[in-house]
Order: sequence, then structure tokens, then C-alpha cells
Amino acid sequence: MAKLIPLWTMCCLLLACGNFERSNPFDPTVEGSITDLNALLVGTWSRADVERNQVYTFKEDGRVELRDYSAPDGGAIDRNGSYPETLVLSFSGTYVLVGDRLRISFTSVRTNDPSGQVPSLRDKVVPIAILGDVLTMKEADGNREYMRGI
Repeated sequence: MAKLIPLWTMCCLLLACGNFERSNPFDPTVEGSITDLNALLVGTWSRADVERNQVYTFKEDGRVELRDYSAPDGGAIDRNGSYPETLVLSFSGTYVLVGDRLRISFTSVRTNDPSGQVPSLRDKVVPIAILGDVLTMKEADGNREYMRGI
């Protein structure tokens, strides 16, 4: 009987701790967890919302590509469309991840617009988080969420 009381007390304490779900990929007690954020970042991340339609591709060797799609006429965006229905800006460069800080340095930009108007290049540094198949870039004006895959 004396052994049951500590066991019962332990069960009560565990129940008081709340949610038992352990889905954090950085939690070393989750089977198959990856504690290396760099390894989690490698791959393709896509976003298609009211604000932007973008695809980031992060490669193991530190290269990054960004495809930014828009519809100059304000209509629906077709990622497979051609100019002038779909404007595509293709950025390429490198990235470095230190802790949860992602630094992207774009070195070139191309467009499918024959007039060749492209934005100026500048570095971007943002904190990131990855939970499951969602990459969150914590921008100064709000969070941007990207889903794994295209």
C-alpha cells in the first residue's frame, strides 16, 4: 500500500502538467526528432496568400533561391504562366543559419519581364521557427508562414 501512494501522487502530478503531445521536432525525446535547424530548413518552402506567392529553395551547400510570382493585372497567379499574365522574379544567393537567425544574401535577380525591371538586392536577417511542415519567418511587420513542398 505504501508503494501505491507515491505512484498515485506521481500520476496526479503528471496529469497536472497538461498536454502530453510531444510534436516539437527539437525535443530530443520525440522519436525521429531533428535537433539541427539547418537540416530541417533544407528543401522547398511555399507560400501563396493574399500578400505574396513565393517559393524558397534552401540547399545543403548554403545556396538559396526565391521565386516571387505576381499577376501584374491583379488577377489570379499561375506559377506556370508566362509574362504578362504572370510576373516572375527569380533571386539566387546564399544563406547562413546561426541559432534561429537566418541571413539571406541574394547576389542576382532575373525576371521574365522583357523590360527587365528588377528590384535592388539587399540582405535579409530574420528569426525563424520550423514546426512540422511549417517554416515561420518572423519579419518586423509580422510572421510569414511557408509550407514544405511546392
